[in-house]
Amino acid sequence: MNKEELCKAFCNDLRIQIVPAGLAVTTAFSSSDGDRIGFYVTQQGENIFRIEDDGVTLPYLEGSGVDFRSGTRAEALSELLREYGVRIDESSREFYIGQLAETDVPAAALKFVAFSLRIRDFMLMTEFRVATTFREDAAKLLKEAVEGKAKFEENAIIGPSLADFTADFVLRGPSRPPVAVYLGISDNRILEALFMQMRARYEVEEPVSIVALIEQRRALSSKVLQQAMNRLDAVTEFRGDEIAAVERIARTAIGGSHVRH
Repeated sequence: MNKEELCKAFCNDLRIQIVPAGLAVTTAFSSSDGDRIGFYVTQQGENIFRIEDDGVTLPYLEGSGVDFRSGTRAEALSELLREYGVRIDESSREFYIGQLAETDVPAAALKFVAFSLRIRDFMLMTEFRVATTFREDAAKLLKEAVEGKAKFEENAIIGPSLADFTADFVLRGPSRPPVAVYLGISDNRILEALFMQMRARYEVEEPVSIVALIEQRRALSSKVLQQAMNRLDAVTEFRGDEIAAVERIARTAIGGSHVRH
């Protein structure tokens, strides 16, 4: 592979659009959620340029509970900023590299993209924390809802013939089919639930209810959400109506209209 081929691989998917502030650049690199990494190039004066993001990343992280004011996360952020020569605009909350001559913009842009990829490590930490909190909250409420009426299991297989994908929770009520609960934290997790239901119904013919408990609809693509709503035994949305969401699942496991809370 020669230099031209390498340049082509890196640059073919680079998109540049003229906007009122200057140039909006979208790169070929993607974050974990599939969004392309991008930045803006603005002119601050004669032959003085600045590279900046859209001012959303830092407020999003802070709003999600990442505290950069002190502790290890503050130190990690400061180290990243120093390593890539990036600063924070306190008024706009943008990450930026400023005071650039036009000839310095390309090299600085590469550093800014590298920084943008690294800062998303904090997003992964945030997403893990949110998923963990969702799981803990759901487990607590489901346990309370079926207490004394059904057995509650975490990270359990539904049965010997349905061991392909462990369910997040399994509720086993007396004289009723087990209820396998899959937390809808991603499309893949819901697709696993759909696969298990297909196996239970058409391959092993084992009575079981497969349900999805999603934190919020936006966690899933519209196509996968539609499939889940049309094919699974139940799909409930947790945040904003937590008690009703788990009560619906509990009724599937124990029957009747009364659950404990």
